[in-house]
Amino acid sequence: MRYLSAPLAGLVLLAGCTRPHDELPASGTTLRVRLAPETLRDRQLTAGEEEIGSVTAFRFEEGTLQEIVEGRADGNGNHAFRLTGLAGELRFVANAASIARPETGSSLEAFDAIVAPTTALAGDAPAMTGRMTLEKPLPTLATVGMRRSVARIDLEATDSGVAVQRITIRGVADRGYLNVRPTAETPAAAERIDFTKAYTDGRLTAGRDPLLYVCEQTGPAATVEVLATFGGGLHRMTATLPATLERNHIYTLRVHGSGANAAITVTADGWESGEQTETSPALKGLIDASASTLDEGVRINAAGDTVRVSYLGGNFRLALRAEADAEVAVEGHLRGVTATVTPATRALQPAASVTVTADRRMPNEATGYLYLDIRRDDTHSGRVVVLFEPNPTRITGLSLDEEGVCDYGRYIDGELGRIELPAGKQATLEFDAGEDPWMALADAGSGTLRLLGGWKPNDPKADGRTQEGRLVIADADGSHAERYTVRRINQGLPVVRIGGQWWCKYNLRGNVRSFEDQITVANDPAADTRLADYLASCSDEELLRLLGDQYQGGNRQGLPLRHNGTSFYYEGMQGSAQHFGALDPTYMAPDGYEVPDYDDYAFFSGSDNYNIGGVGSRSYNNRRGDRINVRIIERDATFLGQPYGTIAFYEFTSGEGCWVLDGLGHQWNTTAGNISRMMILLATSGNSTSSWLMEGYAQSEKANQNWLKFVSQNATKTRTVRCIKTPVEYIYK
Repeated sequence: MRYLSAPLAGLVLLAGCTRPHDELPASGTTLRVRLAPETLRDRQLTAGEEEIGSVTAFRFEEGTLQEIVEGRADGNGNHAFRLTGLAGELRFVANAASIARPETGSSLEAFDAIVAPTTALAGDAPAMTGRMTLEKPLPTLATVGMRRSVARIDLEATDSGVAVQRITIRGVADRGYLNVRPTAETPAAAERIDFTKAYTDGRLTAGRDPLLYVCEQTGPAATVEVLATFGGGLHRMTATLPATLERNHIYTLRVHGSGANAAITVTADGWESGEQTETSPALKGLIDASASTLDEGVRINAAGDTVRVSYLGGNFRLALRAEADAEVAVEGHLRGVTATVTPATRALQPAASVTVTADRRMPNEATGYLYLDIRRDDTHSGRVVVLFEPNPTRITGLSLDEEGVCDYGRYIDGELGRIELPAGKQATLEFDAGEDPWMALADAGSGTLRLLGGWKPNDPKADGRTQEGRLVIADADGSHAERYTVRRINQGLPVVRIGGQWWCKYNLRGNVRSFEDQITVANDPAADTRLADYLASCSDEELLRLLGDQYQGGNRQGLPLRHNGTSFYYEGMQGSAQHFGALDPTYMAPDGYEVPDYDDYAFFSGSDNYNIGGVGSRSYNNRRGDRINVRIIERDATFLGQPYGTIAFYEFTSGEGCWVLDGLGHQWNTTAGNISRMMILLATSGNSTSSWLMEGYAQSEKANQNWLKFVSQNATKTRTVRCIKTPVEYIYK
């Protein structure tokens, strides 16, 4: 169990937590954000270190805090923020519920100066911060890199026979800044405290132990003292940490020992990049440069004990000098790197040669290290450090595997990620012959590009096939090209454009998240005919399929129409449910689509209680003055072998757009038969009390009476779900 001794009030134990999310307010504009913690490869993450719990966005405009917005997780790894203003800069703070927040009207300068104890900055999950400039139009899905507000110190003992008994770290600051500063600094109010850990089982052997979090700090360097046993004796080793401890870094204290020699190596790896500092006593190795074979980009330092390898990788051979009977061992493991030792065959030759083959370092991979330890008679006589430089290109948002592939395995569009290019680099996109250009690059300024996933309305290829493209990063002349593959599943629903919105043609059915359950572009039966006429003339079985299922908020599985021999009912209906208006609009919809809000449906109505008339055609103006033509058709339906009664289809035309509203009547409680046959209750997002309703009446019952209403509805009643396309920045042909 990781612990802190009693005197260390400012240093915290590593743990994890889950925090609840607040509901979105009913008004404003929704911004969806993928918060991406910077991830360190080839390092051990502890519980909670990648967790995004509670998230708050602070919107500043001209240096003044205008609004504070709580984020809501959408279940897909993204967060939604309902903003009342769309100008300025957003500052995101995650996992910081215990830190006092500023009030609206306060300054950005004061926000950046927030100081908190390390206990609050680390908490159950480390606090993280990020930022985003608001630009119109808002991206469909923005990606924001999040940096942890703390650093972590680990202890590692990997040499055989080395057992750490106790470690003490003296002089670390007990508090720090929440937000990133222009340069690392220690708050004036910080005090220096000590940390001690004695291993309760007597030792740490051949393992790694995350010790503690510390805040970002500068000033007098903290010191380290380790007591360890090896070679039959107790040894005391000391080291000094770097004078600057940076946030979002992992500092590893590696204890080495064999025979009578001992050392501590301090390695600093960011969750994204890092450097190394070695402390005395240092173990020296010696490279025979003249006998080595080096690739371009492989460099040996003047002391002959460190090799730096360009991020491009390569193949090279190092010749190591030592006594004739010395042995060389390789310590460390890195993705894409192999090291093979070949012993010397004659005296007075190098002790061994080490052949290294290294793949190109991936973006976001940390600086990597291999250690070549030279031993003779179980005694260290030298060490060579091989350092693999990080890729200078930084990519956020894309999760690349070891082959450089980001395979979403589902449909996705909007902003997929951001690429920060170093000077002299350029990025392009490649697609195979016959593949549509479904991705695009957009300039975000300051050497950063946005990678956008696009959408094609009524794409005939949106049939579940895989789409693939390659992000190519190269020098300006095309050399040193790096290719990263991005894949998604191309799926889509048939849509029509009306009222400035892309509306789906059909109601949802089955599982709302499953394209396979829906009427898709590939199987649209009315692709080449007017939908209202098709619905009026198709078979009853086909009509029931096309009208879709009913839904209750929070339950993604459709409630199909059933008959028990006496009455119709919706199978699976529960006595309580969540209100659609309190859910994220994307929660009850397939990827790339969402539940419409008040304004979307309001386009078709003249008011919140508007009669569009009866069977036949007529014209009227909606509330914003657009001319709407409506055609209403009725038919009698028999479902499941039982007479259902009259249903109606409402065909709305405006400009070149033609859209048909239809659906089964809602059920108001769980009693079979309690279905309002022509009352189509429409799932509506953004309002936790009211929903749009088509209050329909057969012409023979109430002539010329069909009312579009926005009225209060309880959450239990079932709804028809007709989606709209979530706005997408890049539409391709």
